Amino acid sequence: MYLKEMRLADEKIIDKKPDLRILSLGAGVQSSTLLMKIYNGEIAPVDAAIFADTGNEPQEVYDWFKFLEEKVSDKINIEIVNNDRNTGDITKDLMSPVGFFASIPVFVKNPSGKQGLTLRTCTDRYKIQPINKRIREILGVTNLRGKVVEIVMGISQDEIQRAKYPPNKWAVNCYPLIENKITRHDCLHYFEKLGFPQPPRSACIICPYHDNKEWQRIKDKHPKEFEYAVDFDNKLRSSKNSQFVNKLDGELFLHRKMQPLGSIDFIAEDDPQYQLFDDECEGYCGV
Repeated sequence: MYLKEMRLADEKIIDKKPDLRILSLGAGVQSSTLLMKIYNGEIAPVDAAIFADTGNEPQEVYDWFKFLEEKVSDKINIEIVNNDRNTGDITKDLMSPVGFFASIPVFVKNPSGKQGLTLRTCTDRYKIQPINKRIREILGVTNLRGKVVEIVMGISQDEIQRAKYPPNKWAVNCYPLIENKITRHDCLHYFEKLGFPQPPRSACIICPYHDNKEWQRIKDKHPKEFEYAVDFDNKLRSSKNSQFVNKLDGELFLHRKMQPLGSIDFIAEDDPQYQLFDDECEGYCGV
């Protein structure tokens, strides 16, 4: 018996037989749980599990993804997609003087002293759009009008506020973890029962939505990745060739304190900013 699934979609299509059913695989705790539950026959099968790679995931996420792929490849087709309109690496695209890029939500201090946060389009352009393109390719169409695609999403009961109606009329978002009141803690316990290690948190290394606890974790456990983020943060203020940087008026920072990332004491600093997504970014990481 498969787990029940809450479905959010246009009522006109929700009862139609889907043309395709996919898992949006972020490779964090929740979507990894769904992958294993599908593999173990607890959730209805999918035609594919699609992982959208921004080119800036932590190495532990890539290692975990490989681990999962080896576990389920005999039953589940796992595909990797990326933004192929430029380099496919979000940090390189942001620093490029030409080509396609997306805006990440950096903190801005303009010359007048006014502060703000830039628009976030990264999850749409580096996750949602590549997945939607692959859906069209699988179905052999250039337009999804008239099609019905079920997208199984890794959002747990304790983050129900992230469950959204899909922006496209052809999509049906399915939330089996919410429907069955499965929390993030339950997901971790599920992996314990399987005898698996704990899944990592899936989010870009440079993501400005990290809170101080996460920045400190990266600094302590993954110093090279923290150094990469510090270098990128410095480039936000020093680059003369980045079309992203040059479009904005003011100093740019990855941290809400609007100081160089490498100079911040994350332990001492009071942090009212909550983690805007718990374990993985799938296009609905903020609320």
